[in-house]
Amino acid sequence: MRLNKFLSANCGVSRREADRLIESGLVRINGERVSELGVQVSETDRVELDGKPVTETELEYYRFFKPRGMLTAYGDGRGKETLEAIPYLKEKKLAYSGRLDYDSEGLIIFTNDGDLILRLQKSEFKAEKEYLVWVNGDLSERELDEIRDGLQTDEMHYLPCGAERIKAGNFRLILTEGKKRQIREIFRFFGLRVSRLLRVRIGNITINGLRTGELKRLSLKEITELKECTE
Repeated sequence: MRLNKFLSANCGVSRREADRLIESGLVRINGERVSELGVQVSETDRVELDGKPVTETELEYYRFFKPRGMLTAYGDGRGKETLEAIPYLKEKKLAYSGRLDYDSEGLIIFTNDGDLILRLQKSEFKAEKEYLVWVNGDLSERELDEIRDGLQTDEMHYLPCGAERIKAGNFRLILTEGKKRQIREIFRFFGLRVSRLLRVRIGNITINGLRTGELKRLSLKEITELKECTE
């Protein structure tokens, strides 16, 4: 196995971050400092990162239905509920695919696979994220076309995305990027306020069958298909 893949799988970092650790001279194999990329490691090799042994850990993958009124963060929420309200997340501190803001709800993927986290977060890998949105008004087809074509505001340029009216005041958006408060800012541009925002899908993983606040391990089939979505 390539060294950067080994570090990504067992240290919760992306392969790019693993490459930077290697190039910085923080990694040793069998006591020898390694700084060249592309090095292979076997099951019998002893790998150290910054003087500490790196052991193989089981990769874990979960889907979670984040409720409205929870911070997508660990630690002190200053009176607000955080991810640590979920005992397993409090114990493991798994990384997540992308935060949902306090007033938003829906699907988050948790894993210690750092390379997958990077691919889910970067728009160039085109992992779709699907949202249902309720607003205090409606949009015309011309305005929906602006969103589909890639909306340009005074502050931000958003990539083209899927946009569909389900009924007046209720829309489906499919994004491949996740800029801060993106959907709320898109509707604000048209003078509308989002009253509810629900993420229902990331790649092939959906929220179907999950209860609010439920954390559920992904099947091998789901994991394989999710990785294929980011290739």
